[in-house]
Amino acid sequence: MKLKFFALSLLMVAGVNMVKAQNSTKDFVSEAKKHDIRISVSDGLTQGTADILGMGIGDAVLGTKRSDSKTSLTYGLGYRYSINRFRVGADLGFGMSSSKLALTGEKSPSIKEKDLRFLVLPTAEFVYFKRRLVELYGSAAAGVNLSRHTETALAKNATGNKSSFNTDFAYQVNPIALRVGNERVGGFVEAGLGTKGFVTAGLSFKF
Repeated sequence: MKLKFFALSLLMVAGVNMVKAQNSTKDFVSEAKKHDIRISVSDGLTQGTADILGMGIGDAVLGTKRSDSKTSLTYGLGYRYSINRFRVGADLGFGMSSSKLALTGEKSPSIKEKDLRFLVLPTAEFVYFKRRLVELYGSAAAGVNLSRHTETALAKNATGNKSSFNTDFAYQVNPIALRVGNERVGGFVEAGLGTKGFVTAGLSFKF
């Protein structure tokens, strides 16, 4: 509930900034290059936290124990098409997590769990300010999180390996974002909340 409230607050901040930007056109220079390819990496902390909380509740109920929990960064590839102040496009993301599981009564882990996640996020951006090498913008995205969960027995003679495929809602709201660079190459940093995490950084290539 708190995460939803925080996400809504971020959307409201982004909306206020958009209104202010619409009332001031002197700080914007229209882009000659309409296409933008982006390579990025995100901290992935929100997904890792969600996994820990969800698994923690399940472990408390079932009496299982986890160890060696690891969550990777979220790696992304994106595309934007510029329409004056607006940009539309999509982001693709990939991340993974793993842990070892000891069932009730076991002294050592007997199962290794692994989750592979693939994000598809249609995205919209609004440029607040653009002049020379500096650009400020905000973005919002909503899409799907495709994940594959696998369980592998750690004992050599053990059986019971299994896998499952799940589809969940994914989103990302970044009301504060900065790009520094020329009309061809630049670096960017985005801050917000969503499935990818709190902070995203990467390179932008326009053509």
